[in-house]
Amino acid sequence: MPTPSESQMPAKAKKAYHHGNLRTVLIDAGVRAVAKRGLAALNLRELAAYAGVSPGAPYHHFADRDELLAAMAEEGFTRLEVELIAARDAVGAEASARLEALGRAYINFAISCPGYFRVMFHGDGKSSGPSAPGLRAFHLLRDAVLACQEAGTAPAGDPSALVLTAWSAVHGFATLWVDGALPFEGMRPQQMAPELGRLLARMFAALARVPA
Repeated sequence: MPTPSESQMPAKAKKAYHHGNLRTVLIDAGVRAVAKRGLAALNLRELAAYAGVSPGAPYHHFADRDELLAAMAEEGFTRLEVELIAARDAVGAEASARLEALGRAYINFAISCPGYFRVMFHGDGKSSGPSAPGLRAFHLLRDAVLACQEAGTAPAGDPSALVLTAWSAVHGFATLWVDGALPFEGMRPQQMAPELGRLLARMFAALARVPA
């Protein structure tokens, strides 16, 4: 016979809790809260209430709010890496096409997963530096730029400035959209993401044709 606390627990959360998935439930709930109400809305006690567990239960998985934010960011970068690889591999081996695909996937991830995106780049979770998935996502972009250089569709030399330019362009647009800073009529990120990637690829190709 279930205890009174168990009978009051939402069915989905109750099943997840008894299967040992409370950590995942809390991360998912946190992402939804941040997407809907911003980082300030993240509260362990509220997430515990959502999961149907005691206020102290989340602390078995996260010492504090910062640890939860760090776990959410780690999950977000892992998901981003998967989407970047899938988009890159779907367009074949042509270097410029791969660079375009990465930019398009980056923006689409931010638009479709604003909760993760906000935590990944604006959270205040404890961190000693970039996470392993975060570094891998960065290296995907760097490798794409290097491939363009080898193909002659990007200027030769140190790729750092090119990588920073490409990342700044897609990240800046994604951040403006997620933060609601694009009030202009007719601006649709899903339509602009492919165009932004094409512009970057064309710009790099044009610079590659300029004599050093």
